Amino acid sequence: SQDVCRGWRHCVPSCPYKKIFYNWETNKAEKCVFCYPRLENGLPQICAETCVGRMRYVGVVFYDMDKVEEMAATKNEQDIYENTVELILDPHDPEVIKAAREEGISEAWIKAAQKSPVYKLVKEWGVALPLHPEYRTLPMVWYVPPLSPILQRVTSDVYLPDAHEMRVPVQYLANLFTAGNTEILARTLQRVLDMREYMRRRETGDGPIEHKVDLTEDQMYGMYKL
Repeated sequence: SQDVCRGWRHCVPSCPYKKIFYNWETNKAEKCVFCYPRLENGLPQICAETCVGRMRYVGVVFYDMDKVEEMAATKNEQDIYENTVELILDPHDPEVIKAAREEGISEAWIKAAQKSPVYKLVKEWGVALPLHPEYRTLPMVWYVPPLSPILQRVTSDVYLPDAHEMRVPVQYLANLFTAGNTEILARTLQRVLDMREYMRRRETGDGPIEHKVDLTEDQMYGMYKL
């Protein structure tokens, strides 16, 4: 709160995400404002535009506002993630495009939604997850769960393990991203693992991989290129 802040600045070095900065003009500490002045002018956030590791993506997504209340009223917390994903609409669907035009959405925004990397990561490939969906706040900041180090090498010829053989427990990550649903979390990790294995075999010429999830080779290559 800008009204409560006394400008002591203890929060700046304490923030684990380093998203707090001190405004010397107002003598107040401020959080990330998602670069809303740039967004309002059709420009991406500075963090996404300058990220050397290409770890941040910004994109337009269309979602069904009429289903938000239904999603928030989901009784079983482990169903919230899938209900949240169902809110996101396919920007290539003619009915969605027609509805968007009727709502006054410009062609530029429709094209931006069709090219959105966020839509691909969240809906098409299913490798990005919301943080604590059980809070029912409809977060639109999504995270690709990390691939932690291998817990143990089962055999000498194993290049990449399964999702359950990672050092960080699947249940721990599921509590963060899928309201405790380990099946969805393991599937998400396995998709990333399959993509890595596919690209390795593509580069080394070791032949096709045994798919453990429902991604095609074109989709895995698209993930790699993104």
